[in-house]
Amino acid sequence: MIELVLPDGAKMSVESGIRGVDVASKISEGLAKKAVAVKVNDTLMDITTPITTGGTFSIITDRNPEGLEILRHTAAHVLAQAVESLYPNAKATIGPVIENGFYYDFAGIIIKEDELPKIEAKMAEIVAADYPISRQMMARDEAERFFAERGEPYKVEIIRDMPEDVKEVSIYTQGDYVELCRGPHLPRTGMLGKAFKLTKVSAAYWRGDATKESLQRVYGTAFFNEKELKNYFTMLEEAERRDHRKLGKEMDLYHFEEFAPGDVFWHPRGWTLFQTLIDYMRKRQKAFGYVEINTPQLMNRVLWETSGHWDWYQENMFTTTVEEKAFALKPMNCPGGVLVFKHGLTSYRDLPQ
Repeated sequence: MIELVLPDGAKMSVESGIRGVDVASKISEGLAKKAVAVKVNDTLMDITTPITTGGTFSIITDRNPEGLEILRHTAAHVLAQAVESLYPNAKATIGPVIENGFYYDFAGIIIKEDELPKIEAKMAEIVAADYPISRQMMARDEAERFFAERGEPYKVEIIRDMPEDVKEVSIYTQGDYVELCRGPHLPRTGMLGKAFKLTKVSAAYWRGDATKESLQRVYGTAFFNEKELKNYFTMLEEAERRDHRKLGKEMDLYHFEEFAPGDVFWHPRGWTLFQTLIDYMRKRQKAFGYVEINTPQLMNRVLWETSGHWDWYQENMFTTTVEEKAFALKPMNCPGGVLVFKHGLTSYRDLPQ
């Protein structure tokens, strides 16, 4: 037997190996129906995964932020299943959850935005089929052979690059779709419901490396109900009306050009406004004891590797190569500021600065 501690502090003794959904049923049948996943000792688990360790226990539903992430993660898998069904040459790579949605990258195909409704329709079919989503553990070498035989080289590469101490991996199956994934996921595709939408397509690189294969990325979002989905797109419409690029042009403040992506061409009125704001901020900062420094806009990738930006944000950074050395426009001031602080004799006693 193992002992689980519920959120209200109550303790429950259950048999080792019991599934999360069965624990939920003991608490409330209604709660079990709403369960998306469970959390044991701060580790998220599928509701059908056996629980073998005692400790804190909670049920994840649509009211939890983690529940929405799980919903979107499952939506990414449904997207991949739909694309592989419609495009036989497609090779699935990765499909993570991101802020406000999810995406999935595919190799071997090109998808245009006017094809998204067709993919959504196929996703709706998969949801309607209500496939059980099952998880199984597989030995690492067996999983590598399994995906190699299925002609999925990107999954094989992911497995090969895992740390040596990883001896087995988790595999998820829904219908005829099989995915390498840590999970957790919804217990059935039908729980995804109708509140999902594919939003756009773009190009990407395998593992964010511009020297590797070019991929097709499909973005989407999903919610637990259609009201939340509608509210989300209403918010986007409001944001578009307040788009700085649109307002800048209408008010003759600035504009953008393809010759300098992401940079600003300031007009007289806009530049005057910008300088006025800078003067105001400098006065405020001086009043509170702040001092101003300036660091280079373009620095070697080694710095960004040290700071961690390169691994996490490389695909969204502006880069260039000079004499076989890679440089990037700074996405943040912090690393440059750290170098200024390190110059000369410094001590933690000098902080804050």
